[in-house]
Amino acid sequence: MVLKAHLEPTTPPQTAAIGSRRTTRRGLMLHTSGSGPAGEPGTEANVTVHNISETGMLLETDLSLAQGETLSLELPLAGVVEAEVVWASGRLFGCAFAASLSAADLAAAQLKAETALSKPEVKREAALGHRREALGQRLNRLRREQSLTLADIAGRLGVSKPTVWAWEKGKAKPLPERYEAIAAALGVDVVDITDVSPSGDAEPVIQESRSRIAQLYGVHPDRVRIMIDL
Repeated sequence: MVLKAHLEPTTPPQTAAIGSRRTTRRGLMLHTSGSGPAGEPGTEANVTVHNISETGMLLETDLSLAQGETLSLELPLAGVVEAEVVWASGRLFGCAFAASLSAADLAAAQLKAETALSKPEVKREAALGHRREALGQRLNRLRREQSLTLADIAGRLGVSKPTVWAWEKGKAKPLPERYEAIAAALGVDVVDITDVSPSGDAEPVIQESRSRIAQLYGVHPDRVRIMIDL
């Protein structure tokens, strides 16, 4: 489940007691098709909700969220719910709901995510095919197609969630010897991960590069080998 959302900037303190602490509450608003927060057009989402479970959610954002900060989120069926930031790692933030959601609440949120993914611009992008995908994009797509979370993949591979996130964002690359295990964790064949094709005909570019390198080193082009690490 992937949803776009917008987090309100910090406003004059609205505080609420959580145990013996007091914390600022900020509104996290889910986007609907063609509109921004609170229905305002043209406002870009600044948060991606990667997963919502009965007990919490995983957020990705460039914004700075403090551990212990409280977010107020309006879900399609559950209405306004509160979530506390309980851990942070880079751009990822784990949040725990003040009260667990029901199966019906989760189903409604899932339906909203599926509706968002069916927007015309998303369909047009899918129509281009997957040939233009980088490795990270492909890993992200395959994971979402299997309805798996970052935590699911991390647990199956014995790595951290930030590590999987870094692979998908192109910040790091898994070792080639891990590809089979990653494919198994995603429930796909290893060729589905490694078969990343260019967006156009790459052969003329490779041949030209080989010839230019050969000229620089004074060797025949046949002696030049080019390795592409995708």
